[in-house]
Formats: sequence, structure tokens, C-alpha cells
Amino acid sequence: MLGGVLASIISLAALFGMLKFKSDSFDKSMMYGLTLLVILMWLVPWGVLIIIPALIVLSTLSPASREEWAKFRKRRIAIGIVFVLLLNSFSLFPVSEPVGSEEWGKPIATENPHASFWPASEQYTWFYDGAVISVVNVRTPHTFSPYSQDSSSVALGVMVGMHEDRMRQSIEQANSYIPSFSVDADAFTLSGVESEGGHSYSGSEYFISMFDVKRDGIEAALANVLVVGFPEVGGELSLLIITRPFTSSQEDVFEEKIVAQYIESR
Repeated sequence: MLGGVLASIISLAALFGMLKFKSDSFDKSMMYGLTLLVILMWLVPWGVLIIIPALIVLSTLSPASREEWAKFRKRRIAIGIVFVLLLNSFSLFPVSEPVGSEEWGKPIATENPHASFWPASEQYTWFYDGAVISVVNVRTPHTFSPYSQDSSSVALGVMVGMHEDRMRQSIEQANSYIPSFSVDADAFTLSGVESEGGHSYSGSEYFISMFDVKRDGIEAALANVLVVGFPEVGGELSLLIITRPFTSSQEDVFEEKIVAQYIESR
């Protein structure tokens, strides 16, 4: 939560300074709008992806608002760009260290060389019960709200291909620890699998997403991937990612045991 609080306070202070700097008239409407935007980032699902377009539309509905845009256009555009840059820079604020269940033993990897430097993240990986388990703590620059934080972040990651970059390490570890499993970590795809979008674990509902691991050019799936989201207030998200080859005897697609172990360890 600390990262989100710092981002909110510093952003508002910096933008207030920009509005006041060498300005004969203070743009009160812009300041109100920016304050509302930051507050809504703690409440609205999908964060700035919903809020910014909505505020822009609302700010042009009345003749008075359009006059203000004509008067302060350049400064407002500059402030908007600075605000986005500030959000991106705060997404580099360090995240907490991932935790796993004691039953999983020691992690087999405590970093992912294939992960991008932005947004900030930490990934620990274990091999347990025939599956490769990763816990990823990652910044969510688009929102500080826990509502739909997990589903929106996974959707955005899929859109830009970040999910396959992170999955490369799990494929490499599966190749190392499971003799009957062999997939080129540079030549695979993740294919989305239809699911309910949520599942009940330990009496609470959690977001889930499922994928199949496939070799390039081959339709048959070689492994299942289950992603379970654990949203947090303040712009940090935890993802539990379980990769299980089809060679495993495990038939529980929802990985009830492993997810319950992780929930207990949090």
C-alpha cells in the first residue's frame, strides 16, 4: 500500500506545482479533476483506463468547460503527460518478497531473468507435487484499487505478451525437474482456456485464468497453467501460477491443495 500512498501524494503535489507555475490564473477545474482522478484510482475497477476517458468526456460537455479547455489546453496536455509519466515511474517502486507454503520447501529460483524491468516485480518459483509453482508480486500502474485488479492486470499482460515472457522460466524448470517433459522455452505459445473466471478456495471467491502450453505449430497441449489472483489495496498484486504437465497424474484442474496451502501461508 505504501507505494500507492506515496504515488498519490507526490503526484498531486507535483501537479499542483505545475498548475501554479508561471500562471496568471489558477486552473481550479483541472486541480479538482486531478484530485478526483487520484481518489477514483483507489476505487474504480481498471483504474486510469476507465477514469481518464470518462473525465475527458465530462470536461467537454458544457460550454464553460470547453472554454476552459481552450484557455488551458497546452498546460492541461502537459500535465496529463506528466501524470502518466509519474504513474509509470512509481510502478518501479519495489514490491514485497513473495511467500510460499512451507510444504513446498525452498524455492528453486528467486528471480526471473525473462521478466521485464517494468513494472516492478518479484518472482519466486518452487517445484512441488509434480508442478512448477510461481508466486509473482507485481506493481499495477493502472490502478490502486483491489477491484478487478487481478483480471485487468492479467488481461493487459496477455495483450502485450508479458505472460509468455514470464512463463519461459516455468517451462525451463519443468524441463529440468520432470524427465518426461520437454518443451523448447523459446518456441511455445500460451493458449487461453475458457473458464468461469473465478473459483471458491477456502470459502472465498478468487479470480482465475487458465492456459494451455503448446509447441509452436502443434495443436496438442503439453501442460496446463492455472493463474489465481490475490489483489491488494495500493497497487501491488500477487499472482499464484501453477504449471502442471499432462504427464502428471494430477486431475484437479483447480489445484485445490496447492492454492489452499498458499492461502494459508499468506
